[in-house]
Amino acid sequence: MPLVRIKSLPFAQEVDIPTVLSQLSRTLAEGSGISLQHVMATWDFLTPHHYAHNGKVVDCQPAKTHPILVHLVAPNFNTENDIADMLELIAESLSEQLPIDKSNIFINYSPAYSDGVFDEGHVVEWDM
Repeated sequence: MPLVRIKSLPFAQEVDIPTVLSQLSRTLAEGSGISLQHVMATWDFLTPHHYAHNGKVVDCQPAKTHPILVHLVAPNFNTENDIADMLELIAESLSEQLPIDKSNIFINYSPAYSDGVFDEGHVVEWDM
C-alpha cells in the first residue's frame, strides 16, 4: 500500500509525467517485492512563484534548487531498512527519468498504521 505523492514546479521542458509515474510504480513494486496493484503514485504541480527555497521564488523547476517534494506513506510494519530502500528506489527512479539531480529530491516518510487505512471498501488491518 505504498502511496507516493510528488509535488514540483512545472518543468521548462516537456516531461511525460504519466510515464514517470508508471515507471516509478513498477520500480517500487519490483524493488520492494510489493504487488504493483498496491502501489499508488500522484503528481501535483505547484503554482509558479508559489515555492520558495533559500529565500528565492522561481516560475519553473530548476535542476539543482527547489527540491522536488516527495511524501511516501507506507505500512508501519516495514523495517527501517525497507523504508530506506524504498526512499532510494524512489530517488533513483525519479533522477533517472527527470532533468533533476538526485541531490535535488526531498523525500519524507509517514507510517500508515493497521486500522488507520481505508482501502478496497474497508478498514485495513495487518498483523505485525
